[in-house]
Amino acid sequence: MNTFESPLYRIPNVSFWIGREDGEHPDFLRWHQVIENIDLRNKLDFSRAVVFIGFCCDEGVRRNMGRVGAVEGSSSLRKILAGLPVHFSPENLRLIDAGDIICEHGDLENAQAALSKAVSTIIDSGGFPIVLGGGHEVMYGHFCGIKKSTNQSVGIINIDAHLDIRQPLEGQGSSGTGFYQIAHDLAEENIEFHYLAIGVQQISNTKALFDYAEKKGVQIIEAQEIYEANVEQITRAVKQFGKKVDVIYLTIDIDAFAAPYAPGVSALAFNGIVPDHVFHKIYATIIALPNLVSMDLAELNPTHDIDNRTARLGADLIFRVIQKF
Repeated sequence: MNTFESPLYRIPNVSFWIGREDGEHPDFLRWHQVIENIDLRNKLDFSRAVVFIGFCCDEGVRRNMGRVGAVEGSSSLRKILAGLPVHFSPENLRLIDAGDIICEHGDLENAQAALSKAVSTIIDSGGFPIVLGGGHEVMYGHFCGIKKSTNQSVGIINIDAHLDIRQPLEGQGSSGTGFYQIAHDLAEENIEFHYLAIGVQQISNTKALFDYAEKKGVQIIEAQEIYEANVEQITRAVKQFGKKVDVIYLTIDIDAFAAPYAPGVSALAFNGIVPDHVFHKIYATIIALPNLVSMDLAELNPTHDIDNRTARLGADLIFRVIQKF
């Protein structure tokens, strides 16, 4: 019996899931025609389901002195996702919107706790969660939910310009502290920390962060290493990382991508990853890992987006995950 309950939970907003209709035949369907809007507080069966849950929070971005606005990221993503074509069989895969977790009065910690519970509820009910952020503070709550449900070793693959392994100031987490918090929690339980960072840039991280990451055994593939001649080596590293752990959690901070492709972010990366065929060979390897159990997309800031470029990039990354089912 599902026991999810939180004052920070909001049921799905069906108005996001509208769009053009080309017909009712399965070959003409778009996501808004097959999405199910479900209240997480009800008895659930998410078998054969990808479940979207929004994290409407950018308090961590504010604490990290970034550009606020990612609180609306999940809404922007849903509007683009709604119009995507169905290239899967709705009989074999269900798409579900389970609503949102909000952050009230700047209480990030409570919002993360609520997200953790929502994620664990989805996994326990048989679903594959895709969390729509929100700032990258989404990652800490998301990880806690996965760990609680699976009770197995979790490897985190982070596509990001930043390591996000900064020590919290005055005990307060932010969008840049999640991996420090995770590493600290795991050390308290004498559990190994598994973290693969892809797209990191030296210009966006202090030497102290690189030093701490090395101390904690973080595997780093810098943005400047992502080119054709390196693809085989990188995909091999991804596969080896996947084999070291029981389950994989993919988190994408969309600021990893170059500004022309992702202008709508909290912290702009003018020289980030180009989402071309080279990147997508690596991405295809990640999402094909058989033990991938959950993912999120963070830092989409509609306030600074241009022609929905960033939202469309995020939607494309999610679309490719759906195709693997």
